[in-house]
Amino acid sequence: MKLKVTLISNWFDNPYKQLLIDGLASENIATAEMRGKVFFLPQILRDGKPEILHLQTLIYLFASRNWAFYWVKFLLFLIQLNILKVLGIPTVWTVHEWKDKISAGQHDLSPAKSYLLGKTLTGIITHCATTKQELVIDLKLKQAQKIFVVPHGNYIGCYENNITKHQAREKLGITGDALSFLFFGGIHPSKGVIEAIKAFKSLPHAKIQFTIAGQIPYPTLEQKITREIANEKNILLVNSPGGIPDSEVQTYLNACDIVVLPYRIFTTSGVALLAMSFKRACIAPKQGFFNDILDSRGSFLYPDTPDGLKQAMNQAVARQASLEEMGIFNYELAQKYSWKGVAQQTAKVYQWAMEQS
Repeated sequence: MKLKVTLISNWFDNPYKQLLIDGLASENIATAEMRGKVFFLPQILRDGKPEILHLQTLIYLFASRNWAFYWVKFLLFLIQLNILKVLGIPTVWTVHEWKDKISAGQHDLSPAKSYLLGKTLTGIITHCATTKQELVIDLKLKQAQKIFVVPHGNYIGCYENNITKHQAREKLGITGDALSFLFFGGIHPSKGVIEAIKAFKSLPHAKIQFTIAGQIPYPTLEQKITREIANEKNILLVNSPGGIPDSEVQTYLNACDIVVLPYRIFTTSGVALLAMSFKRACIAPKQGFFNDILDSRGSFLYPDTPDGLKQAMNQAVARQASLEEMGIFNYELAQKYSWKGVAQQTAKVYQWAMEQS
């Protein structure tokens, strides 16, 4: 008999969830998706009681700029989880975001909320060991046994990948022999895109190019980027409402030599796994998820210093001849993060959670 799981999130355009669902199906686990909303309990019970509730997003189920309303929504959230607990339904949360990277910390959980959350959830999944260690402290857990490290799966074979670098560069107008940097995905203030542009502009190299591709949901940030790249002929900005279409992902990844991930606030990064899945070298901070998942043999990991990003981009220029080999290393590393393995480890978390009920 199949284990029944209800999966809650508020994003439906990311292949992560479908890859997880398909992997869980191979483990004899039936997963039903549900969009996250304040009152989620009635729908869960109406659709048939599951054995597990798996939360993919969490904070935005109760976030609010109004302090009082925030508390009301948060307590309602906890009440629903406790009702599920009484009904014998454990709750598992995968931590995709912990600190609020969207609203400059406005939706960060207070110590009191963090403590209550840690006490109420049955199990927690993080994508790296560093995040687990941080949550043990932030949630004030006396023991770390309810937090499990399950890696973020790769995107190998998820997107079309049948055009050459030359073909991809022709489509984007990138010079064939240029060293091409790429900033890809949702473009938020906390992702360091302005810092990346400034670092790129300081590079002393003639044949370099920078592509910034994704959705910019902030008009003010878009204006800043536009001003920063004015008159820069070797910087291409592609602001795609709704994000880059799946059919075009291969164009940007195959056209570049290296993917830049200069994030300041992050918990995990699907773009890093995407870059690795397309055999691309990476530039990222030497901390947290990036430090745990990436390796210096395939990436330039820089310290948290004023010139760290600039120095990493300079190193990429100096080691241009090694970038293809670095990308191959990343691809081999990404192969270890298969969705079959992710599903098997997730199934073990489910089993543990049910034993606690």
